[in-house]
Amino acid sequence: MAVVELCNIVKSYDGEKVLRDLSFQTIDGEFFVLLGPSGAGKTTTLKVIAGLEDIDSGEVLFDGKPMNTVPTNQRPVGMTFESYALYPHFTVFENLANSLRAPGKKHPESEIRERVTNVAKMLKIDHLLDRHPGELSGGQKQRASLGRTMVREPSIYLLDEPLTHVDAKIRFELRLQFHRLEELQQSTTIYVTHDYVEALSLGNRIAILDNGKIVQIGKPKEIYHEPCNLFVANLVGQPPINVLDAILETDPQGPALVIPKGEFRIPLSPKNYQSLQQVNAPSELKVGIRPRDIDIVHGPDQAMVKARSDVFEPFGSLGLLSVMVNDIYLELLVDPDMSFEPDNLLGLNFREDRLLFFDPETEINLLSNEG
Repeated sequence: MAVVELCNIVKSYDGEKVLRDLSFQTIDGEFFVLLGPSGAGKTTTLKVIAGLEDIDSGEVLFDGKPMNTVPTNQRPVGMTFESYALYPHFTVFENLANSLRAPGKKHPESEIRERVTNVAKMLKIDHLLDRHPGELSGGQKQRASLGRTMVREPSIYLLDEPLTHVDAKIRFELRLQFHRLEELQQSTTIYVTHDYVEALSLGNRIAILDNGKIVQIGKPKEIYHEPCNLFVANLVGQPPINVLDAILETDPQGPALVIPKGEFRIPLSPKNYQSLQQVNAPSELKVGIRPRDIDIVHGPDQAMVKARSDVFEPFGSLGLLSVMVNDIYLELLVDPDMSFEPDNLLGLNFREDRLLFFDPETEINLLSNEG
């Protein structure tokens, strides 16, 4: 295992910065996920750790030891690429064995064969060792690419979008394997993805990367329930979080959020109201509510909000319902066995304890510890 630390990394291409004062530190042996949209700098970060890219400034350390001048082949890392990077004229066995036969390596052939065979069995591709990459499915190619990294037995695994090109079923199976693989559990893994499901499923901790900078680092539940800003809240969750323009008011009925465009109000608990007062929240806010935190209630007259059903789409274990509240569209996650006709009158309640409050100018989560 190893601790990877990046300190104030700056990296530019043609004068344009792609990593901007990037800093983070892993915990020894953890599965650390870098999550962000395309172009955020995720792959560049892995290449910097691996020594495949020079940096403008900053420092890369493994267990406290500077790595900036250490060549790639002398760093204890193994990297799996999004594109598989398998040699098409090599068999699967030869692809896996190749890194053990590189110049400077002195592994006897008996050891190479044993390590390749053991890793192939672990990844369930031992029956494919005589095939060429062109004869493999996407999932098999991904296993072979991972196996080529694993035979090196590195202290640090760098996995770059390893599940992007496989179908949903294979993606699920491979995620399970990542949890089970003893080699990954005994090493530090840095995993890059743009898929929040992978991040929440796999990560001990998740770092959100945007425009070359770390926005937030936290455990999966922290990232999901306590996003530091609106960017993170929108990135993590599907369908996306509902965002409402609101006005914070008090009246004889108590504190509430008034939603002018929807012509309804959401009563606030004393706890939330006091918390907003303590951070000097502006009277105009952006309020976020996730689709799973809006409930349909019997009797629209007893609900916080009256809405009209619009489009209902069942997706296996969940249903996605779009509703209209005056000029506002809201997305809800519901029981897929429910039935909704267009323009049905519905009553909605919001889980007030799950509301997120964002500054309309900075889009920072006003009640986040990182806000």
